[in-house]
Amino acid sequence: MKRVLLSVFFLWAFGGVAFEVNLLEVDLQARPGAVLAFSFLVRNELAQPEQIVLYLGDWDRDEFGENRFYEPGTVSRSAAAWTRVAPTSFVLAPGEVREIQGTVQVPADIPPGTYWTIVFVQGEPRLVPYQGVLVTVTRRIGIKIYVTVEPAEVRGELRGLEVRGLNPLWAWVKFANAGTRNLREVRASLRVIDVQGRTVAEVAASPVPCLPGAARWIRVDTAFRPEPGVYQVLATVDYGGEALLGLTLRLVVRPLNLLPLGEGWGVPQDLDGDGFYEDLNGDGVFDEVDLDVFARNLAHPVVRANFRAFDFNNDGVVDEGDLAALEALLRAARAKSPPQG
Repeated sequence: MKRVLLSVFFLWAFGGVAFEVNLLEVDLQARPGAVLAFSFLVRNELAQPEQIVLYLGDWDRDEFGENRFYEPGTVSRSAAAWTRVAPTSFVLAPGEVREIQGTVQVPADIPPGTYWTIVFVQGEPRLVPYQGVLVTVTRRIGIKIYVTVEPAEVRGELRGLEVRGLNPLWAWVKFANAGTRNLREVRASLRVIDVQGRTVAEVAASPVPCLPGAARWIRVDTAFRPEPGVYQVLATVDYGGEALLGLTLRLVVRPLNLLPLGEGWGVPQDLDGDGFYEDLNGDGVFDEVDLDVFARNLAHPVVRANFRAFDFNNDGVVDEGDLAALEALLRAARAKSPPQG
């Protein structure tokens, strides 16, 4: 039986109260029919006793990497039915540490691949101060349990590449784990090539995990602000397989063709040279009038045709989010240059 026990603690804290566990993941390898053991520690950092309850659940991630939690047995590769922990309920005195024992009984007829569950360590509800009021908080930490039954398959697919913002350029790369093994580090990179064949930008994103059967949109940011022209954007993904995955797209950045957004107004201007045209009415001043002009002209043909000039949150579209971003820019500008007098 294999035992996992670490000594570095992770803290759950809110309003000055906390308990700790010493690991957040357990990664086990097994053959069908194996019995595996693991353990972890829970420590009470409160000044009073804490009632602790342990229970199992299921989880996965959405396409942007956010955790989602379910009842045990919900996901198709759930290991909740095989996993036991003990004790499941106890009281920790102030400063006390308790070791939790866990076992995984792998079914004898299970197909190869990674299966998973999560052990929640939950404290009792308590009133804590928050922003001048008392709120009820229940503290909970999840410990993810992965069980990989060998021989698991490593296979990936590159399913999409979307350039979004242009100031600076960033893109979404869509990867799918088409195998049966949990992939801990999927590494996406982006290369931008101009019409002369020169690499004008090359950057790698931080690695992300991807569960079997799941897909991930991986954001890759660059510092490159493309001038009008034609570019080739190449996405490459290293997921630990025998070969890298690659996908390309042709990017056309058109010159701006700015016109006044209303009668009596000037042409929108970029007052600080950052590529965003915050002076919507073209009067040489960035103020509340520009916010009003923008709010009334989000769907204006000039705005739509020159979206990169008005994409203030740099997400590839012009919408209400850009109005909020423009308001934030105005607040920041005024904080730097408060009114005189």
